[in-house]
Amino acid sequence: MLAVTTILASLGLLTSAAAPVGAVSGPLPGPVAAWSTTVGTDGRVYIADEQGRARQLRGGNHKTDDPDTLTNDLLAAAAERGLDHIRLGIYWQFLEPTQDNFDGAYLAKIEAALDRAQAHGILVILDMHQDVFGEAFGSTGVPAWATRTDGVPFEPQSVWLLNYLQPAVQNAFDHLYEDADLRQHQIDVWMYVVNAVKDHPAVLGYDLMNEPFGKLATGEDFPTAAARVESQQLTPMYQRLTDNIAAVDDDHWVFIEPPNLASIGITTSLGNVIGPKVAVYPHMYDASIEGATYSPGGVVQYDASFFAKWSNAISPYVATNPMPMLVGEWGVANPEAGGMDAFVRDSLVTLDDVGSGWSVFNWCFGSGYCPLDAAGNDRPGIEQIFHPYARAVAGAPTHTRWNPTSRSLHVQFTRNGATGTTEIFLPVSRRYVDGWKVSTSDGENEWSSAFNETTGVLSVSSSAAAGEHAICVTPANVTSACAVVAAESPTTTAPPTSIPVATPTFTG
Repeated sequence: MLAVTTILASLGLLTSAAAPVGAVSGPLPGPVAAWSTTVGTDGRVYIADEQGRARQLRGGNHKTDDPDTLTNDLLAAAAERGLDHIRLGIYWQFLEPTQDNFDGAYLAKIEAALDRAQAHGILVILDMHQDVFGEAFGSTGVPAWATRTDGVPFEPQSVWLLNYLQPAVQNAFDHLYEDADLRQHQIDVWMYVVNAVKDHPAVLGYDLMNEPFGKLATGEDFPTAAARVESQQLTPMYQRLTDNIAAVDDDHWVFIEPPNLASIGITTSLGNVIGPKVAVYPHMYDASIEGATYSPGGVVQYDASFFAKWSNAISPYVATNPMPMLVGEWGVANPEAGGMDAFVRDSLVTLDDVGSGWSVFNWCFGSGYCPLDAAGNDRPGIEQIFHPYARAVAGAPTHTRWNPTSRSLHVQFTRNGATGTTEIFLPVSRRYVDGWKVSTSDGENEWSSAFNETTGVLSVSSSAAAGEHAICVTPANVTSACAVVAAESPTTTAPPTSIPVATPTFTG
């Protein structure tokens, strides 16, 4: 169903490394059971904590066959850099290797990973991951016993992405969506997980299916097939899973993923999914960069028009179906490559403008998508993600702006019913080795602040007066005042007419 360039490889290299010097951990940012939603001044929906503060979540993926690889070293590195969550891949084929026989040892590894995350103050989103559907096709995801191909043979492709266009793989997705017994088995495996972990304090929520795919019916073109699969198959699947999870756990979030159509500028046809706590969790990858990465001899180049195209394709979904939107995956496989520092910089601006959080791919020590090298050091280019940000805003956010050139953070919000302080994570050793200061738009005696050197969190208590407030963090030698600024026009525009939106056609 999806164009080949939108089926993104999720291959991160995991290696062991020593714990980073100066690693910190703090309490979990919970209890999640008391969390709800709040709305920013631009209508954007945020996950809100127990004090009604808008959370801006920053986390990383950890894709792994073995939950034991989410080590204390990795979690300590995440906490030290200000991450608050990990999206942990789990697999149906390991949870239920044979029909109706669940693997308690694998589940115990998941629970142990949750224990380690809790110790480091890190929340976890459990991601039911699949790549090329699952083990019947030499990959991981859905078990072979739950894979139906209608007898069509699978022919492995030399370019990994092309495996998704194999008729056997497309048939398997179609049967998962349509066959009543497979639907029930999918519910059952999620219930096995949810019933085991629903009371664990480190659980943030459940990502129902990674990068869903579908089938092109005979005679369908690409857009028609995409709209049909999303509206008639994915939406009902997400709804029945959400209904069953909510029946036993209405405390935690359910994350739903549209297919990665936005990365080629096509607006999703996914329908509204109703539940106590539902958030949309799209992925953001530049299809041209990813295509070059996975093609022999491919040349990675950055085209800045990608972000307007992606934003304009994904934003209509939450405009029609108001809910929190976090980006479940984004990143680059070669962050040191030419142009990738600009790509990361502009990614961060876009993510701040359209969503309320993100999970970078992939949280690991090594090469590829890993933000940290084998020794646990920040890798050039991608290290930009470790910057000051407001993790909890005590009001309705207007915007947050990080300027990497001036090393200044500007947080603006309007007073609402939120209580407590605005919390800002400050990676002092990375951004302010020469000192920093905090200021606000409030009167001299109307605000206060406190900095916890152990956790790296700056807490700012603002004036209780109605209206807009601004908080600024800058290098210590900056003399300009912190001021409320006028609302900005949206930063995204229609894709330039000279940049065609890719709509390839395939026939089934």
